[in-house]
Amino acid sequence: MQPHTGSTRWGILVALVALGGSALSWGLSGGAVFSPGGLSGARDSTSLGGIGSHAELDRRCGACHPGPFSGGTMSARCLACHTDIAGELPDSGTLHGSLEGARACLACHTEHRGRDGALTRFEGSGIAHDRFGFSLAAHQERTGGAPFLCTDCHGGRDFAFDAARCERCHRDEQPAFVRRHVEAWGHDCRGCHDGADRFGRNRFVHDSTGFPLTGEHRIVECAGCHTTTRSLAAFRDAPTACAACHQKDDRHRGGFGSDCASCHDTRSWEGARFDHTFPIDHGERGRVACRTCHVSREDWKQYTCYGCHEHTPARIAAEHREEGVGRDLTDCVRCHATGREEGEGGERED
Repeated sequence: MQPHTGSTRWGILVALVALGGSALSWGLSGGAVFSPGGLSGARDSTSLGGIGSHAELDRRCGACHPGPFSGGTMSARCLACHTDIAGELPDSGTLHGSLEGARACLACHTEHRGRDGALTRFEGSGIAHDRFGFSLAAHQERTGGAPFLCTDCHGGRDFAFDAARCERCHRDEQPAFVRRHVEAWGHDCRGCHDGADRFGRNRFVHDSTGFPLTGEHRIVECAGCHTTTRSLAAFRDAPTACAACHQKDDRHRGGFGSDCASCHDTRSWEGARFDHTFPIDHGERGRVACRTCHVSREDWKQYTCYGCHEHTPARIAAEHREEGVGRDLTDCVRCHATGREEGEGGERED
């Protein structure tokens, strides 16, 4: 059966009229007649190419959408206008430069959501947040079970992070704790916290630092030792010498040096482990003051017998030469372990 020639001609004519009308509408409206929605009215702080917001391009679709045979891409047109973002791409230390596929602008940025529509979305984009220096491992759910949204921490047209948000959010949920925490450590939360919650209760193992907490050290608050710490680097640089914390409590006033651990342990300052192998009352004079023999305030292991005995170094040297002894004559206890002149007890073993 042959088609009716008149009907075919009328069909072609109607199609041509429709195409012509569409082309005319496109030309007169700049393509806006086919727009799926209005463009964002958010304004940039600076004018890019004379354009203050996308809304000013409502009737200029070609500003973002290249023609079908032009060989161009939308991303290329985005970067041609947003030159500040294009400048970030070669630098991996910047936000956009650290992202894989950062040139695919539409992966995170959308349009045609109306004048008040958001231009940035991260949900479902597969962003590895760790690469920005803050893990989301401990920020999956808010108190009550509601999931964290990007906008809980980021806001504004440029999706900037406001450091004060950490404190505001946690203060709402843990007011007493945050007040004490800020008093002890300051307001720079990210100076120590990277989102992995490594310092949470029962999470951080102090032994991993090379300075295990034993005895009374176990119950000391962190700020008790890290008194001026405000960053991770400062935590690592904390002094480990006893005197660094306990110098003000030193009853010896530095008379026995700074090696507190040679006599004391972390259980208590009382009951020091000290075994004076040399008999202090060997001369039957009773106990004598430590400084009588240990005259150095820097090294209590040094001693001298001249602080008590009347003999002189020259006389002692002459007597020992007669006995055929030529060893170090300043270390008397080496031979006179009991304090007796004849060397009873024999030579001390090192």
